[in-house]
Amino acid sequence: MLALMNLIMKWFLKPLKLNPQSGKIIAPFSNAEMPWSRDTTWRQGSILAQIDFQTVDLTEEPDADLAIAISHDCDIANDKLDIEPAVEFIFACIKDTHNGNCTNGKNPRTLHLDYISDGKTVYLELVASKRLMLKKNKLRKVQPDKAYELNAHSRQILQSWLAARYRRHALPNSLVDRLKAVLKYIEEKGKKNSSGILSFHLSYEPKEELSPEEPYELSISIVYITDEPKYEKMAKEIANSLKTEFPKLLANTKDSGKVDLRKCEAFSEMEFTLRDMREMVEYHLEHVSYRTEPSGPVI
Repeated sequence: MLALMNLIMKWFLKPLKLNPQSGKIIAPFSNAEMPWSRDTTWRQGSILAQIDFQTVDLTEEPDADLAIAISHDCDIANDKLDIEPAVEFIFACIKDTHNGNCTNGKNPRTLHLDYISDGKTVYLELVASKRLMLKKNKLRKVQPDKAYELNAHSRQILQSWLAARYRRHALPNSLVDRLKAVLKYIEEKGKKNSSGILSFHLSYEPKEELSPEEPYELSISIVYITDEPKYEKMAKEIANSLKTEFPKLLANTKDSGKVDLRKCEAFSEMEFTLRDMREMVEYHLEHVSYRTEPSGPVI
């Protein structure tokens, strides 16, 4: 409280200056001199305009159109700079349209996210690897670009996509080897029908690596968007084709071992439950096995 009073007194005692061009009074303190406040207007999803890059000493990504704050709101607001000294951002580019394979968090490496600007939808492309930490003592020099608005649905997609990169579950190598042709088939169907297919989920037993003589049991759930009736038909056709083609696809890798397909069904996003999500592994269109990335806990 005493520090705040001293700051206020310093503000009043500091001589006023006039801008020679506009004739307006120049504030005694610039944004750069003001301390970081818990009342900051920066939030998760706030936009740092390209025009402000130089002001915050940001020159490492000249091709980006803007940057998006992705730190949690509480971390951004924290004014204890010894604990939370910076805000994490991700660079973004404006696209003419979005790619269905990169919407709704389907792709763990690239996200196409909708913002609203001047009442129109703007498509932004975010690449997971293009992140940076920006010190709050630099960020306080500028304000978020209010021309862009992130709605609640898009914010949820952004949060889920950011979290999914750290909770992706890697499949056992021995299962991936057996399912190479099947997974390729799933990717082809998923990308071709990305407008209506939300995700593919796998459940398999046992969870560990197996020798070629030991079989896996597999269930596949195809989750479709309920926006249009045609998506249900789309998902059911994929499920039926997978069941039909599965033996032929598996024959391509028969030397790696057997997989018994127990179920392959289509579910709407309303039917697929949180429990289903907890018990199954979401298969991203850029999934990997333990061979290329270390395993981690599924959250």
